[in-house]
Amino acid sequence: MPRPRNSASDEAGRSPLDRTFTSRMTAIGVIRVATFFAIALIASASTGCKKTITVELDTYEERLAIESLLLPGTVPKVFLNRTVPFFATDNTPSELFVRGARVTISSASGTDFLVADSVYNKFWCRYEPYYIGAQATEADTEYTLTVEVGGETYAASTVTNVRAVTIDSVSYTTNFTDLYGGHEGVILDFVDIAGQPNQYRVQMNRPLDNKHETVDDFEYSSTCLADGELVEVREISRFVYFDTSFDGAPVRLVVEPAYTNRKGDPATLYVQSLNLDAAEFYDTLDRQRESNINPFIEPVFIQSQIDGAIGVFGAINRSAAVPFEFPEDSG
Repeated sequence: MPRPRNSASDEAGRSPLDRTFTSRMTAIGVIRVATFFAIALIASASTGCKKTITVELDTYEERLAIESLLLPGTVPKVFLNRTVPFFATDNTPSELFVRGARVTISSASGTDFLVADSVYNKFWCRYEPYYIGAQATEADTEYTLTVEVGGETYAASTVTNVRAVTIDSVSYTTNFTDLYGGHEGVILDFVDIAGQPNQYRVQMNRPLDNKHETVDDFEYSSTCLADGELVEVREISRFVYFDTSFDGAPVRLVVEPAYTNRKGDPATLYVQSLNLDAAEFYDTLDRQRESNINPFIEPVFIQSQIDGAIGVFGAINRSAAVPFEFPEDSG
């Protein structure tokens, strides 16, 4: 049975990055671009010498980050942000959001003029802004995104012809091992759609309270939720599974949740199918993150799908929802 190329897994802009799922749609909204990577070589202590080396840095050039995935039956959202230098302190979604842009999504049915809006994420205690349309996305339709801001125009097109799979079963493992070690995981089994290239990732929606924590070094828990108050978060697996060489075969995806869980915690699971543009973008985003934390991995450049900007305008589809209940507390 084929497995994803990495069993660790990662949707709108939070600062602490988790190893597997993330509760944000705009992963690129918090991209920080390092302008340099300097290695200081210190002379041997036996020489008793010290030399000061001055490094001249190039001026940082800000880029536009655009992210939008069209799901049939839902109104479109576009996350529009700016990149910042690696050590910048302005890194919240509201600080990075690009205001005053003219954003449209057009098809043969007409043009949808998107407006700026936001939602308050009570788990993370912050607003998450975006541009939102009024016309529901239709299946099997070609759409063109146009963004006009700062005297520049950015455009990209996609077709909403991605097919959804059917989840056969959802289960749980107390321990599986990946690049980051051993941990519990949620298992999804389904059969690959035969006769075409396919790309998949996992979505999990579940309610959290202020006792749940992120499963990273930050171990963040909400400071905005009252005791017993619940808020739903959406976790999207970081890795993307490509069905290359396994056309029509059974697929098993194992993913570690981004937050701790307790016995009886409910969740709703989906398998997302992505078009190739979206899959390649998120794949390079994932591999870039791995290269940032592992010095033995070759650096990876993000494969943008929008000329002149960093980002993607793509299409997805989603399986029917499958309910799940965690059988035990996380370790």
